[in-house]
Amino acid sequence: MLTSHTGRREFLKTAGVLSATSVLPAQVRGANDRISLGFIGTGVMGSENLRAAMARPGVAIAAVCDVYQPNLERAAALARKSGHQPRETKDFREVLSDKTIDAVCISTPDHWHPYITVEACKAGKDVYVEKPAGVAVDEGYVRVAAARKYNRVVQAGTWQRSGAHFQEACELVRNGTLGKVAMCRTWIFSNEPQQGIGRTPDAPTPAELDWERWLGPAPERMFNPNRFGVYPKAYSYFRYFWD
Repeated sequence: MLTSHTGRREFLKTAGVLSATSVLPAQVRGANDRISLGFIGTGVMGSENLRAAMARPGVAIAAVCDVYQPNLERAAALARKSGHQPRETKDFREVLSDKTIDAVCISTPDHWHPYITVEACKAGKDVYVEKPAGVAVDEGYVRVAAARKYNRVVQAGTWQRSGAHFQEACELVRNGTLGKVAMCRTWIFSNEPQQGIGRTPDAPTPAELDWERWLGPAPERMFNPNRFGVYPKAYSYFRYFWD
């Protein structure tokens, strides 16, 4: 457990933190011809990924992992309700060291994506990692190298790319229906309050959260509710903080 600043620094030092289709590949099979999956990060998207995986035949949920106890308990209950018996842990390394697990789904905050992806490849796991695959371009190169070195299947979680509407749009471009495309514009819109997320002050770390492990390779910071960003009626705010 990373119970102190020194403990966190030692973990990051010994772990060697980097500076720089679906989670169910057909060729991966576990015992009894079932794919054994571990879920690392079980917040909003992690839970949706878990539900999607359990809807597929031949899947066994072997482990769920989250540093926030409410998320961990919710995911475990969700899996058990569907007949699975997952191991619960706050330490992703326990998931990666489990040789019975074929593949992992990484749905942690963004700053953890690169490191866990590479470590999963080293551990012989195939990987489905939530978008964005990383927070810097050079992190992508490192992960591609790891996937190839360890001969693993790694996919970034861009669900919409698999949608029929996206495939049809791509085909319209490829088959020349639109002619020669010279310019493309894209946009996104959402209704945000004018005041934004506000300036919530730092606060004591909730007892049910392992804040040291949540920070991981990110710079050391005091706990802040907005930096953690988990609110019942809002999408996670952690992406507002670039570090």
